[in-house]
Amino acid sequence: MAWAHSLSFGGEPAVTAEERMKLGQAAYDRGGFEEALTQWQHAEQWYAAQSNGVGRVRALVDLAAAYQALGQHRLAFQALESAGQFAENSTDRPAQLMAQNEFGISCGCLSQFQRAERTLRDALAAARDQHDEAMAAVIGNNLGNLLAAQDKIDDALAALAESVRLAQQMTNNLLAARAYANAAAVAVHAGRDSDGERFNQAALERLANQPPTHDLALLYMRCGQTDWQSRQRNGDTDGSLLRRAEQSYQQALGMAKKLGDKRAMTYALGYLGQVQEAKGDITTALKLTGQAIFIAQEIQSPDALYRWEWQTGRLYRAQGDHIAAIAAYHRALQTLQPIRADLLFGQGPSGTTFREAVGPVFFELTDLLLEQADATDNPSTRQRVLREACDTVEQLQSAEIEDYFQDECLNLARAHAARVESIGERTAVVYIIPLAHRTELLVGIGPKLSRVKVDIDSEQLAREVHAFRSHLEKRTTNEYLTEARELYQWLIAPIHDLLEAANVQTLVFVPDGALRTIPMGALQDGQRFLIEQYSVTVSPGLTLLKPQPVEWRRVQALTAGLTQAVQQHAPLPYVATELKSVSALFGGRNLVDGEFVLSALQRSFAQEQYQLVHLATHGEIDRDASKSYILAYDGEVTLDQLEEMLRPSQYHGHPVELLTLSACQTAAGDDRAALGLAGVAVKAGARSVLATLWSVHDESAARLMGQFYSHLRNDPGITKARALQLAQTALLRDPAFDHPCYWAPYLIIGNWL
Repeated sequence: MAWAHSLSFGGEPAVTAEERMKLGQAAYDRGGFEEALTQWQHAEQWYAAQSNGVGRVRALVDLAAAYQALGQHRLAFQALESAGQFAENSTDRPAQLMAQNEFGISCGCLSQFQRAERTLRDALAAARDQHDEAMAAVIGNNLGNLLAAQDKIDDALAALAESVRLAQQMTNNLLAARAYANAAAVAVHAGRDSDGERFNQAALERLANQPPTHDLALLYMRCGQTDWQSRQRNGDTDGSLLRRAEQSYQQALGMAKKLGDKRAMTYALGYLGQVQEAKGDITTALKLTGQAIFIAQEIQSPDALYRWEWQTGRLYRAQGDHIAAIAAYHRALQTLQPIRADLLFGQGPSGTTFREAVGPVFFELTDLLLEQADATDNPSTRQRVLREACDTVEQLQSAEIEDYFQDECLNLARAHAARVESIGERTAVVYIIPLAHRTELLVGIGPKLSRVKVDIDSEQLAREVHAFRSHLEKRTTNEYLTEARELYQWLIAPIHDLLEAANVQTLVFVPDGALRTIPMGALQDGQRFLIEQYSVTVSPGLTLLKPQPVEWRRVQALTAGLTQAVQQHAPLPYVATELKSVSALFGGRNLVDGEFVLSALQRSFAQEQYQLVHLATHGEIDRDASKSYILAYDGEVTLDQLEEMLRPSQYHGHPVELLTLSACQTAAGDDRAALGLAGVAVKAGARSVLATLWSVHDESAARLMGQFYSHLRNDPGITKARALQLAQTALLRDPAFDHPCYWAPYLIIGNWL
């Protein structure tokens, strides 16, 4: 026996690598993930020493499963990356397929959907060619989940149906049950409830009489969750969905107890607490949730712990104990903080956004805090609680931006931050907080926060906002006026007197959700647009890089753009005029057309520190950050590449004062894409960004930019927000460009001074 395949400790009998693999699997099946991890790590090391590529791939794939079960999703991805690399060099086709399958899943977890789909489809085709029905069934199941995450519902259900067919041919009831359970979840998500119920029942029938394992317990909980979600979405008049969900959770709990599988136990107990909450038995719900919390703490499972602390907060609130509820919500957010980057990563390609998954915990806490503010007569206490509500909104804003960019280092941009409301005179910061049954407006003027409630719920507000955005881009109609006036009455009229009394000149909006997709300056009181009354700007969070005095006459500028048609994008002939006007005012380096290539940009930033960077070119901010770009002559420049060029100036203490993206666009009505636009300033390490919500008219853009920069350079002490206001109002007074589609999409994001 080769030494690399066995090892003995202190005289104990040798254990081969294959035995380690079996011991690891036995431990995994009963929920002993740490033990499984240890066994598989030993096996992987021994296979590596023996140069046994096939064994190493198997061990790494199993290691990834153990990491995943322990909530260590990044380590799981790294293990699968390694497995994929070894599999490519292996002649063992089953090992290659196994690694491809698992790597495809992990790419989906990272929202790299195109890469994931390509990997899984290639693996599925290879499995079919090799007549490996078992592997084809497994891969088809995972492909179905991935397609569902991209809302390709029919394709997803077809892939899952194929997986069921293959599994049943092999009489593999467990694999068939998994595919049926996934198909049920997809169908319910798509609103096909009768199909969902049928598939879920088929899954449960095939789970009966199976030997208990960790994966089987998870499958029962998957079935329970599908029934629960169907009930939440469509109601449950006879209570059958709730009963069946409870039965599935009880089955999972019983199985977990037999195995001693504490990770499955904490989830089963927590879900059963959820069932009791729905029944109105808060006392029993609290007891079950408390048991789930105890086990989650015992096994150090923060992803479970934050869920059950959140549930505890809801339950205490239902009992009317707001103090205990707020404390539980705080514990939930404290637990969530270090794991939020991994949270969605570990859920697989579910199609669920970060906001959908964890946003409610932030909003529910905010709602509780606002209720607490109502309950106190002490002005200083009320201000403290309102400030805490704003801070909770800020945490969500920051978390969403970090999730969008998949970048945990964005807090560097806030290392030297100042509170928004402490900056600038005659300025009001308006926090718009859409809640389930109302919208709250918190207005910060100086150190004081004022509060106004509006009887418009979040869904109604979002519908109006999306209609407004759609109509704004139709330059041949004035349909937008209906929503422009309605939104003004909801969001501005209630605080108008407050703004007038303080002689406010600048409004800084901290928008949320759908509100990020619209230009607030285009709201109208029936006679005048908001931009005619105030300078308007947007802040992605409640803190900004501390402002520094800027001598615009001394600023070093880098300007770059495209006038020619490049890579199937239309020409932008007026960009030449736009760039000349900026260069005439500020000088500096100018890169046009063939000179505007990535390498030239990189050299320019390496050789000089610029306070003004103006890029007049096509670009798109997509809901997927990896697809967002600005267009150079030789190809797309990603936001990561832009950050690599701009970020060093911040490290040196001289961040870019203004980054202008003159012809970018975001997808209409796409809240997540607009989130990316709001986060560009944070991502790039710039104090502020001037960007556009949609692709702008070439001639009007050149005129507006020329006026904006002229005011900025020649009007002493003017703010960027005021310079933009003057440029926008000049354009809207020109009958040729008075429609908001020409002047409204421009936003100052970040520091407006």
